[in-house]
Amino acid sequence: MWVNLSTGFYSVVHKPPCKKDELLIRAHSKVYIDKLQQLLKTKYRFDGIILDTPDTDYAYRMIVPKKTLASFMAIAVNDLVSESFKNTKSWEATYTWQRRLASEA
Repeated sequence: MWVNLSTGFYSVVHKPPCKKDELLIRAHSKVYIDKLQQLLKTKYRFDGIILDTPDTDYAYRMIVPKKTLASFMAIAVNDLVSESFKNTKSWEATYTWQRRLASEA
């Protein structure tokens, strides 16, 4: 699942090396994963270890318990006021893709 938050853009999956009750959070940006790590440490007392994986599709990864991420996401949804991601790089990329798909239809 892709998640675009005020702290950054993340991919969240369940795959090795995760245990049954864990998720793998992946990011292209060290800044984004560092922000999330600090937030989880401050608010949830979870001291996640960032895995540096430069030869993979996402250079930075962190394994997080599902319960911790679920609590974090619930608060992120509840705190959402009306933040727009328009004109961010990720928004522009997906909007360009949407327009290309429409023109191919």
